[in-house]
Amino acid sequence: MSFPEFATGLVLLALAAAFTGFTAFRLRARVLPGYTGAPGRLIEVVVAVGLLVVGSELLGLVGLLKPLPLLVLLGATALASWLWLMPRPVGPEDPVPPSPPVSMRGQVVAAIVAFLVFAQWAAFTSYNLDHGITNFDSVWYHMPFAAEIARTGSVTGFFHPETVFTNWFYPQNSELIHAVSMVLTGRDFFSIFINLGWLGVALLAGWCVGRPYDRPHLTMLGVAVLLATHTLVVREPGTGKNDIMAAALVLSAVAIMLNRSSAGNDPRGRVSPDWAMAAGGLAIGLAAGTKVTALAPALLFTCAVIFSTVKGKRLRALVVFLVPALAGGGWWYLRNLFAAGNPLPQVTSIGPIDLSGPLRLQVGRPDFSVAHYLTDTTVWSEYFVPGLNQGFGDFWPALLGFVLIGLILVIFKGPGRLTRTHGFVALLAIVAYLITPLGAAGPEGSPTAFSINLRFLIPALGLAVVIIPLSATFDRGWPRTVLSALLVILFIGTSASDPVLSAPGRAFGFALALLLVGLPALFWLNRERLSGRFYLPPLAVASVLVLAVFALFAWPLQKSYFENRYQDFESDVPTSGLEAPYRWADDVADSRIALAGTTAGFKQYGFFGPDLSNEIIYVGQDAPKGGFNAIGTCEEFARKVNEIDPDYLVTSPYLNFNEYEKPIASPETLWALNDRSLQVVVQPVLDSTRPVIVWRVDEPLDPDRCRALDPGDNYIPGLK
Repeated sequence: MSFPEFATGLVLLALAAAFTGFTAFRLRARVLPGYTGAPGRLIEVVVAVGLLVVGSELLGLVGLLKPLPLLVLLGATALASWLWLMPRPVGPEDPVPPSPPVSMRGQVVAAIVAFLVFAQWAAFTSYNLDHGITNFDSVWYHMPFAAEIARTGSVTGFFHPETVFTNWFYPQNSELIHAVSMVLTGRDFFSIFINLGWLGVALLAGWCVGRPYDRPHLTMLGVAVLLATHTLVVREPGTGKNDIMAAALVLSAVAIMLNRSSAGNDPRGRVSPDWAMAAGGLAIGLAAGTKVTALAPALLFTCAVIFSTVKGKRLRALVVFLVPALAGGGWWYLRNLFAAGNPLPQVTSIGPIDLSGPLRLQVGRPDFSVAHYLTDTTVWSEYFVPGLNQGFGDFWPALLGFVLIGLILVIFKGPGRLTRTHGFVALLAIVAYLITPLGAAGPEGSPTAFSINLRFLIPALGLAVVIIPLSATFDRGWPRTVLSALLVILFIGTSASDPVLSAPGRAFGFALALLLVGLPALFWLNRERLSGRFYLPPLAVASVLVLAVFALFAWPLQKSYFENRYQDFESDVPTSGLEAPYRWADDVADSRIALAGTTAGFKQYGFFGPDLSNEIIYVGQDAPKGGFNAIGTCEEFARKVNEIDPDYLVTSPYLNFNEYEKPIASPETLWALNDRSLQVVVQPVLDSTRPVIVWRVDEPLDPDRCRALDPGDNYIPGLK
């Protein structure tokens, strides 16, 4: 990537951010002038994300999600807001959230905690800067979805990464954000930093929750406890995963609505339908449009808001809340409804009622829930307890005990109906996790995916930890001191499983945290002394400095990134046989590559190439209700490859989810070997047990050649 190309992409990205940010600021200053400071900035972030998502979806509906149309749309919106959305002063009817002064000690504690969390996340981000994005779910579908949206400029089609799961039905707000970055820059470099942005949003939301109640540092510390857990730290930073985005948006919705319930002339803990409620609805809708596991918290949160609405206004509140919520996350579920007759095709039944959806021929692993094993002591001792230790550290009993006891205190002693109802909602959301499919995925009696899928619990835990400090129990005196000490102990305990001082990328982590947190915190803590020296507010000056320094160092960082990207993919622990194919794909551009065998499908992102210009197509066949199934015969396979007309074909074994090091034979390689028209480009070493082969397709395959094979060579691995 040349410097002019990089600079152009950076400018386009900055323009998109400036347009959406300006529009969000003008809109907030017009309709919610009483929301200033941290709550105002949080609403502006939510609105800006909503504008970007909805605008991108509108363009994507007609295949126009490209740089020029996107910037024209965002620029026109910014111009319109400048002309017609003039800021106005606060009126007597405008809600103004209370903002009691926070002690200097509280501000310093918040700054230190934010610094440490950012340093930890940035340290793990550095790994992806050195190697490329290697997280399993990211190379499987998160980043391929984003790259395909960017390549086609469309959000209407379904991209099938393989034939085992049906994740093309997942909501894709997160992937759409990554796609916008790819559209504007032509690369995936800035995807490395997107989750650090969501980390900042989550901490800001945590601060805003406690701001009206004189304890923002405690609510933010509660969020930091969750963000420092192993289950997030090792999988979210620098990847395409979306758990942090969903959690940050759920927390933002809570913060917006709790600030609203503490403001205005409504009874304590009650809310009236207004623009703040619309912003809360947008935040929760964006969360539901990001991750299916955020649906239960989103639904319960919506019920809490309507239940806490002033009597006589609930119908209006339902409209005010749901319309922006549907705008923020409804498209993906509407798309599913048209294709499969079911907005959630993964849910095939409700009790005795069967729901519409595709039938699956192949199964990667059983999708048991945690509730399936609640009384199984063997599973608890061999999987659940070790998994909880891995996911939340040795302090997990204290963390879960704190959550359960704290929620009971909030339910009975929270400040107002909305807060108490949120406590009940968080408890129900935790219960909903227990029955979530895949929570304890794996063979019967061996839920090997339990620890990995603890992340499904994050939105529910986020609802809990952020509101516990609001209980009247902690209003003053020794209970607040005990709470502060407990939160600090939990933060240290959860951080200890991935200590920043020993992380390989600690130097980069500390440097980035100094830039992103240390510099703004220094300006913030000295804002009274600096306020008269700048035309802009001190924090705005710090933000400009941060962006300038980041832009200065971004060029050498991206240059190093693309020099090393996937050059040593899985070289330390080879599990898939994709090391050589990934290195080959680094030099391939503007080609059509067909993938066969689920190993290549589950780990396909490297085949898109560094400039994301390759078209990747998994070899399978469409099925009713939006399904996509494996091909079981050599002749059908040859005809499908000819229909795809690829430049290259990659064949691989069937990925064994239960034992990655023991792949299961898949017939595609044998079918390819039988056809003389294919030329080997990349082949495995002679003793390889993971034969991933890249073939050049110079002419159509010959289905008649399949007659030379034994009938037993036609089969589908991984059948039910």
